Amino acid sequence: MAEPETLLHNILARIEAQPEKTALRAGSEGLTYAQLGARIFAAAGRLEARGIGRGDRVLLCCANHLHFPVLYFALHARGAIAVPLAPDTPAATVASVAAVCEASLAVLDKAAGELPCPIEEPAALTAPDEGGLVPKPLCRGEEIADILFTTGTTGKKKGVVLTHANVLAAARNMTEFIGTTVEDVEVVPLPLSHSFGLGRLRCLAVVGHTIVLEPGVGNGAMVVKRLLDARATGLALVPAGFEILRQVTGDALGRAAAHLRYIEIGSAPMKPETRQWLMRLLPGTRICHHYGLTEASRAAFTEFHGDAARGGTAGSATPNVVITICGESGDPLPAGETGEVVVRGGMVMREYWKDPDLTHATFCSHGLRTGDIGYLDEDGYLFLLGRRSDLINVGGRKVAPDEIEECLKLMDGVLDAACVPEPDPLTGECVKAYVVSDRTIESGEVAAFLRARVEEYKIPRAVERIERIPRTSSGKVQRQLLRAGGEVPVGS
Repeated sequence: MAEPETLLHNILARIEAQPEKTALRAGSEGLTYAQLGARIFAAAGRLEARGIGRGDRVLLCCANHLHFPVLYFALHARGAIAVPLAPDTPAATVASVAAVCEASLAVLDKAAGELPCPIEEPAALTAPDEGGLVPKPLCRGEEIADILFTTGTTGKKKGVVLTHANVLAAARNMTEFIGTTVEDVEVVPLPLSHSFGLGRLRCLAVVGHTIVLEPGVGNGAMVVKRLLDARATGLALVPAGFEILRQVTGDALGRAAAHLRYIEIGSAPMKPETRQWLMRLLPGTRICHHYGLTEASRAAFTEFHGDAARGGTAGSATPNVVITICGESGDPLPAGETGEVVVRGGMVMREYWKDPDLTHATFCSHGLRTGDIGYLDEDGYLFLLGRRSDLINVGGRKVAPDEIEECLKLMDGVLDAACVPEPDPLTGECVKAYVVSDRTIESGEVAAFLRARVEEYKIPRAVERIERIPRTSSGKVQRQLLRAGGEVPVGS
């Protein structure tokens, strides 16, 4: 028998094979696979009654409760396109996205003002209906499943178009690497509207395990409690979430070591000391940190314990993914040489929504151009040096700001740091550093500290102390705000 061609086909197979198994839990509520199926079928019927069908775009702006997964798969059942948005998205942005994607419906947790399409509350579409008929799935592998709008570090919002084949390939790839099985119980305190959290939901369809949804990390204690109460075998969390656990709950996470089989980490780098803390607390857990983009989900993985001797690596290519380093000419470079990271695989997006010029510029003959600069070692392990657009050109020599930032964070009293270019009459550009610190940091002190660690031309000529480093919701530095003076300094 042929493999199911979409996530929805996988879910239907799971419903048939394990109807009484718990699929999802959120707070005190839970759904078996049979109940999840009934909710999906009922929601699909209500969407049909509202005229939603193949190709229609529907905004899905819901928190981490059971409404989201029900509606996500119900939209696929109708052949419609899910457009997830974070529940705290500003009303103006919701309206803008609705207009750009020409939405036919918006499903919102809370009011968002006037929109160019009808609005529904999630509960109106997801109420149980045990008598609902099993729909014939309208979705097909080559058709669009989702459009994820991402701002990234540039400030420009882009609609990433993913087909059913793309999202299924991504789920299969990460499942193969992490090793999630049908017996696993996984805690997910990530927004399902974001690529990371949504990826874990997609894995539910492929694996048929149990997911416990949390609204977020909060004070950290509830996440640890959920892990222990459920005897969870899996956890998905961003690095900032682990910082909260570490600072607020101490070593409490270690109490889950006996049953926690795997962790997936993503969306941002992790501090070396937090990495070491996790490895110490969880010596038998597979701690997997992914590298990827919304456009190319989970392109590479590193496993903390297994790759401990390869400090600083972003990992090796995920199963069924090819990573190539390309030079300025677009040709592949040999191991050890620095260039742009290019990714190829079934999970790579189809295009950017209604932006053929950007789509054309993003693809080359070897795959999707990530905009990241790095190199592969002889064993195929990826090392990242920064964003192509973030490189600082000091008299023709390129400086990756990430390298300087990691060194700055080793200084006593430096809590966070970011580097950007500043005009220089001799070299064209020089490095300027912004630091978050609980004390005054002088530029001479910075120079003395860095001189033993980096080349002279990489040392910041100017250092400015600010309240915080502006970052995206996934933790990436928004350097354009710093270049534009978007932060108010607290000292010099």
